[in-house]
Amino acid sequence: MQPDFFQPEKIEFTMPKGQHGPRLWVRRIALWQDASTLLRDISLRPGVNIIWSPDLSTNGRGATPHGSGKSTFCRLIRYCLGERHFSNEDQRPLMQHKLPDGFVGAEIMIDGECWVVTRPIGMNLPSRAVKADRIEDTFDQLLVGTDPQTIAPVISDRFCVGYREQVPDNLRADQVWDVLLAWLARDQECRLDDVFDWRSKRSGSGSPAQELSLETKLTVVRLAIGALSIAEVSASARARTFSNERDRLRQKLGHLDWFQRQRFDELCESLSYPKDRDPSDEIVRKELIDRANEELAKVAGTDHTKGRTPSADQQRKRQALQAERNKIVEERADLKALLNGLPNEIAAARTEQGTEQARLEAGVIVRCTICHVNIDEVKANGCGISLERCNLDDVRTRIDRAEQRVADMEQQKSALPGEISKLDAEIARLDREIAAIDEAFTKLERLLSDEDKKHMSARELVREANWFDHQLSERAAVSARVESIESQIDGLRESMRLERERAAAAIGDLETIFQQLVASLMPRGCSGKMRLDGNGLHTDILLERGVGLSTAAVESFKIVAFDLAAMILSVNGKARMPSLLIHDSPREADLDAEIYSNLFDFVLNLEGKASPPPFQYIVTTTTAPSQQARAHEAMRLQLSSTPPEARLFAMDF
Repeated sequence: MQPDFFQPEKIEFTMPKGQHGPRLWVRRIALWQDASTLLRDISLRPGVNIIWSPDLSTNGRGATPHGSGKSTFCRLIRYCLGERHFSNEDQRPLMQHKLPDGFVGAEIMIDGECWVVTRPIGMNLPSRAVKADRIEDTFDQLLVGTDPQTIAPVISDRFCVGYREQVPDNLRADQVWDVLLAWLARDQECRLDDVFDWRSKRSGSGSPAQELSLETKLTVVRLAIGALSIAEVSASARARTFSNERDRLRQKLGHLDWFQRQRFDELCESLSYPKDRDPSDEIVRKELIDRANEELAKVAGTDHTKGRTPSADQQRKRQALQAERNKIVEERADLKALLNGLPNEIAAARTEQGTEQARLEAGVIVRCTICHVNIDEVKANGCGISLERCNLDDVRTRIDRAEQRVADMEQQKSALPGEISKLDAEIARLDREIAAIDEAFTKLERLLSDEDKKHMSARELVREANWFDHQLSERAAVSARVESIESQIDGLRESMRLERERAAAAIGDLETIFQQLVASLMPRGCSGKMRLDGNGLHTDILLERGVGLSTAAVESFKIVAFDLAAMILSVNGKARMPSLLIHDSPREADLDAEIYSNLFDFVLNLEGKASPPPFQYIVTTTTAPSQQARAHEAMRLQLSSTPPEARLFAMDF
């Protein structure tokens, strides 16, 4: 392969019409010791923002680049954007002790509106989020909390409202922005180890992302980039429900198998029956029961007719009751699975209804959906463009059908708990009848003379043989249910696979940008790939022979490129998340020095593609940026570990 012939086209922005600049960006971060003592005031900008703490090779003072406050700066931005904590449990008490009245303030632009956020460093102030022009404009209300306390719900309403209800059950809808924030502003401690490794417990952020499974994080990412459909979400939820039931039944099968191995040998030994027979064979179990009844007949001095027991009627009644109970239990499980899946189906129907309602409103209130001319004008003068009329009646009919479908499912959702309760009552009744029969057997056994131990032992063998048969009969029912569930899970997985194929277009857009970034920033001979399968979203960088890059350097760059690709996808209006990205010292994660230097020039050149830049990329570094970057207004702040005044808070803790 000759890479010169396969270089992707140059990256260009295709922003939604009417958008100018990023929808969300941080305009200013300021640190106060108290309301009258400003410690640090940092203005930020759309585009690239570089925070530099020079390393030993460039600072000329022998000062270590660590401990200057770079990571704290990133965490304070995250804190202002809604994260729970700004530092770990070791550092936080020190800062609170030194700054009891301290707080961080931020001016955050959301769709052209300025929101002022103040959050406490010490213990004496509440968190606040209000619309205002400047941080200082809110000082007269610093002691008064707001609702919401943080800006997280505001951001969630602007960016996540279309999909936050579709996340898995182990994540609340109001936590979706917290998870997205973890991705867009990774912990430095994670060292760019994995595309989905966002939060380390060592950072003490309190983010829900650090406890989530890969599957849940992948779901959030796919929803955000438009690569996950409602149908797949519904199928995934049903598959999880079935999987939980299957796992429970498998555990029960394990117990039954243990019981089978233990009791069969004991019964065979007591009844002089061959142990090499298969106890799963019903004929074998009936022979055991007959053998036990023969033993009882001998002890009682009576003859025994094969296939009948002294209490055959009661036994048959008990078996019939148990069969009826098994059938009702299975019916209840099916209704429960249907009830668990209905919320997702209702959400899908409401989405369809909302889409048609939007079409109706566009047709009735604003403009014709065919010729885009004001409806009043069309009615007055006629339409010279379209050969067909905008049929609003059809739209209304579809809305009515969607409403009826939602109503039917809501009615079904309301009725199902009652049906399940009726089945629960029926199961309880059957359990009582079965228990009564068992109690009757028990009472009968108590009537036996203490001296007649042989008779009692024989009856016990009869009971054990029947109980053994009952247990293994139940095993067959459980095993059949497991097979049925696995068949349904396979069908759902196939449905999910087809939905993932339909999501290929969204993944393709992200992959195209990823490939362009690889071609632009890595040596020739490198190419990028991205694929989605049942095990996750995978990014790969392929190297031709002779490309001198370490595996660690490639892995680190792969994650940087993935994040940048998602940011650009958001700029182009194809991802439902802010075009905001924060990288905390990516060079320290084994990123190649030449690639790292090119990275600054590349993102600075992205700024020239639109004015103002439609993204905000905040990056901290100890390695010196390129000459172009150092001379650019993107250089927002230079920190140092010594003297204390050069640190972020201008003091020691």
